[in-house]
Amino acid sequence: MASEEEIYISINPESYRENKLHILTNQADLLSTLKRLQNLKVLARRKNDLKKKILRKLVTTLNSLEAIQKGIPTPKVPKIIQKREEELKETEKIEDPFTKREEIEEELITIQEKLRELNS
Repeated sequence: MASEEEIYISINPESYRENKLHILTNQADLLSTLKRLQNLKVLARRKNDLKKKILRKLVTTLNSLEAIQKGIPTPKVPKIIQKREEELKETEKIEDPFTKREEIEEELITIQEKLRELNS
């Protein structure tokens, strides 16, 4: 007889091999996913480092652009040209909403026509 700590059972050799195969494939899959997770962590760190580098370079370029703009004199534009530009801006602002509405209405009409064709 076996002691209380030891238990013996009998398993069919074919089912033992199948179960052992499943266990080993699951372990291999788990290890490959862990490997991929580690690669993802490394890539995430690299991504953050590159983002920081880009941010630093953008800040330096913005600072240099501001310095250049401060050094450039501002040209004086005649009042007539300023008025024309303001009028053009106002007309563009007024035309934009109407053109968008017209586009939406045209699209709605085409969709309704297609629906009528499908229903009849």
